[in-house]
Amino acid sequence: MRVKSPGRVNLIGEHTDYSLGYVMPMAINLYTAIEGEKADEVRLYSEYFKEERSFKPEQLDRKGSWIDYVKGIYRVLREEGYSAGGMKGRISGNLPIGSGLSSSASLELAVLAFLNRAYSLNLSRLDMALLAKKAENEFVGVPCGILDQFAIAFGKQGHAVFLDTDTLDYEYVPFPEDVSVLVFYTGVKRELASSAYAERRAIVEEALKMLGKRTSKEVSEGELSKLPPLHARYLGYVVRENGRVLEVRDALKSGDIEYVGELLTAAHWDIARNYGVSCEELDFFVRKVNELNAYGARLTGAGFGGSAIALVDREKAEQFGETILWEYKQKFPWDARYFVVEPSEGVRV
Repeated sequence: MRVKSPGRVNLIGEHTDYSLGYVMPMAINLYTAIEGEKADEVRLYSEYFKEERSFKPEQLDRKGSWIDYVKGIYRVLREEGYSAGGMKGRISGNLPIGSGLSSSASLELAVLAFLNRAYSLNLSRLDMALLAKKAENEFVGVPCGILDQFAIAFGKQGHAVFLDTDTLDYEYVPFPEDVSVLVFYTGVKRELASSAYAERRAIVEEALKMLGKRTSKEVSEGELSKLPPLHARYLGYVVRENGRVLEVRDALKSGDIEYVGELLTAAHWDIARNYGVSCEELDFFVRKVNELNAYGARLTGAGFGGSAIALVDREKAEQFGETILWEYKQKFPWDARYFVVEPSEGVRV
């Protein structure tokens, strides 16, 4: 059996999901693949790490390595009353690890899809997204929202996914065929991302409590003056970003890609200045790609390095990538790369 599980980029709606706001991700045509079969134990070889790891399905202690993502899935399945046996196989694919394209959620969903088919668990796509999020939160220890797992479970070719992370209502929004998403991996490892992410999440959640609000969707900019300065600054960014997600959805539906691009660039400078999760390398990319007349650009993912995206005409996408990569390497020593991606199907067997 072979499973393909995509990565994702988030077009718009960054750091909004943990306050139950709006997001608009899309699954992309870079994948994690698992090829394997049922077995008595779990024995997986990772082509990326060039190593094999194994464990018995009842031995679910954390090891501080990539195998924890697999163990986390077994743990949450057991806690929810599902019985899954072992698997043996090989993990491969072309989705780069640690580049802000959600390789961890991609692996989690790949394992879930494999076990779902192999052991007839009858999990829906929503079940798989929620189980993968639970594994990441409670076993791996990353306090992420639902964005990554939902995008990978529900991706649709040619479409972005507009998602209300509060109600989990979603809508497929057509993405223009003649536009590509240029993903630029800065080569900057996101060392700060987990601690700074947790800090921002805590402050946003505290700000909502101070205002007596359940979700960031319920907050107006006028109410921010009731908050201490840092709380107002962080939650203010989130409130504006929720508004931009709605505007991008409507602009995509009406085919106004120029306005979509303007909103993406505005989102980048807002998150850079008011949420403090950008860095010099991400800012450089956004400036340079806009000088080359991209429709717009912004960081994608948690920030502090990782990747940024730009919307460009499809026939010019490779040229954009090469030009930016050359200019970037004149200034920074990192091992940067770019990928031209398009909205693709979600995880599938």
